[in-house]
Amino acid sequence: MKILLPANYLDIGNHLQSILGIAKQAGFDTSSISVGTSTTTHVELVGDNLSTTVVATDLFASEFTDDVDYVLFYQHQKAKAELSRERYVAINTRIYLNVIDDQRSMDVWSCNSGSNRALTSASAIQEMGYHFSWFVVSLLLDFPVEDALVLARAGDVSRETWPYLSQHFPTPVIEDERLDIQVGWAVKASTTAFSTMSKASLGLYPVVDSVDWIRTLLELGIKTIQLRIKNPDDVNLESKVKQAIELGNQYNAQVFINDYWQLALKYQAYGVHLGQEDIETADLRTIANAGIRLGLSTHGYYELLRIVQINPSYIALGHIFPTTTKDMPSRPQGLVRLALYQKLIDTINYGDSIGYPTVAIGGIDLNTAQPVWNCGVSSLAVVRAITQADDIPTVIDKFSGIMRRH
Repeated sequence: MKILLPANYLDIGNHLQSILGIAKQAGFDTSSISVGTSTTTHVELVGDNLSTTVVATDLFASEFTDDVDYVLFYQHQKAKAELSRERYVAINTRIYLNVIDDQRSMDVWSCNSGSNRALTSASAIQEMGYHFSWFVVSLLLDFPVEDALVLARAGDVSRETWPYLSQHFPTPVIEDERLDIQVGWAVKASTTAFSTMSKASLGLYPVVDSVDWIRTLLELGIKTIQLRIKNPDDVNLESKVKQAIELGNQYNAQVFINDYWQLALKYQAYGVHLGQEDIETADLRTIANAGIRLGLSTHGYYELLRIVQINPSYIALGHIFPTTTKDMPSRPQGLVRLALYQKLIDTINYGDSIGYPTVAIGGIDLNTAQPVWNCGVSSLAVVRAITQADDIPTVIDKFSGIMRRH
């Protein structure tokens, strides 16, 4: 993989080498990354599959060609109201840094769907060249653009280490009428919080698709389990959800219902698990006021920092390894990223303590459970490792043994 810099970017090379060193210390394999010279006026990121991403900035150029993937504007001197009025954020490749908004500094851009996104920070970017370098390295490490922008902000503050302290990170904007940012959430951290859980209460967390599996595993002593029925048109859906909740009550277990929050409300489930898309439409305030716990899926820094603003009961991190049980919107996260996400989460306030309960999910089996557990998560979510096991009680015992070791 290569980072190619035009001649007038060569002073950025030192920043890039420093950040690549930080990435190596954090556990990323940077041995195949080199820094060279581009024949264009922009930065070219050549991936291991030879695909090229082109990044430009007004720090070093004033004109940009049509093949540029991202343009970072640092020197625009625009306020949020001006961006909104002129609709600059409607151009997908354009990212405006240090947007002026009262006492805050904002970064504003549009994602691929055309919807606007923004980050807010207490202070302006300290060193623009360093911030730009963090963005470039993060993209080359295969972080999505929203995570690259988050890391660039945090890295600009943390400097000598991979950022992990929550106070160094920006906050994703979840509501802003002027920028047309609306997530539809009916609950805010300042008004309602979901019931908390102890990390120790989670244990091994099977995710299954039938009431029969719920019954079998609860009988074997499982205390946390999720019913995930993929077909919303199942004629027996309501009956299955009701039975699962009743079994949870019978065995004094923590049964989470995936997606079907209305039925979970109707039959007073212990908890609901939702994905990023589901929280756009779910009545989160009613779920919280009913005392139902909420677990939320995340796939990176931006989503993680976005959802902690509504104080869920636990955070799912994944998918860690390739999985065939569900179509995933993101690539496998791997152990290095999992450990870094966990390190950040361990600095975020949760109820009266610090550090959310976390569930690692995605392709976890007995061969991978120990290194995943070593990342510091609170629970391991498993699917095929249980449902395809020849000897389920023995597999459960082996997982439990791993999760007792620290």
